[in-house]
Amino acid sequence: MSVFRSFQADQQQPPIQLTFASVLLRWCSYLLCMISLQNTLEKCSVCEEPIMEKILRATGKAYHPHCFTCVMCHRSLDGIPFTVDAGGNIHCIEDFHKKFAPRCSVCKEPIMPAPGQEETVRIVALDRDFHVQCYRCEDCGGLLSEGDNQGCYPLDGHILCKTCNSARIQALTAKASTDL
Repeated sequence: MSVFRSFQADQQQPPIQLTFASVLLRWCSYLLCMISLQNTLEKCSVCEEPIMEKILRATGKAYHPHCFTCVMCHRSLDGIPFTVDAGGNIHCIEDFHKKFAPRCSVCKEPIMPAPGQEETVRIVALDRDFHVQCYRCEDCGGLLSEGDNQGCYPLDGHILCKTCNSARIQALTAKASTDL
C-alpha cells in the first residue's frame, strides 16, 4: 500500500484543513523568519534599530536617514554638508563654526563665514583674533585694515594706528624727559 497519492490535473485537490496547531505553526515560522531577517540587517549606529529601507553611510557607520543629525541643532543632515569634531560628533557646518570658530577679542562673537559663504578673513595681532570690522585702533577707533591708517603699530600690548602710536611715543618720551 502506497503512502503517497497522486492526483491528475483534472482531479480536484483535497481541501487543506486548517487547525489551530497548523496556523500557530505557520505564524511561528513567519516570526522566526522575520527575527532571522532582522538579525542579518545592519543596525543604525544612533538608535540601534535594524535599517529596513535606505541606509545612509557616513563616518564609517550606518544610519537611518532621520537619525543622521547635527548634535547641536538636531537637524537632519541627509544630503547636507557636515563635519565631524575631534570627538567624532557630527555637526552641520554652521553649528561647527559657532562652536569651534575663534572668537573676536573685541566683540566676542565667533569669526565665521557669512551665510552662503565658505570662507572668511580672520586677523591675528598680538595673539588676539579680530573680525575685519573689529580690527580698529584702540585710541581713535580708526579701521586698521583699510585707508590711510592701514596697519597695526602695537605699543605695550595695545593695537594702534601709526598716528596714535606716534602720539603715545611722543607722550611717553615727553613724560620721561620731565621725570628726569
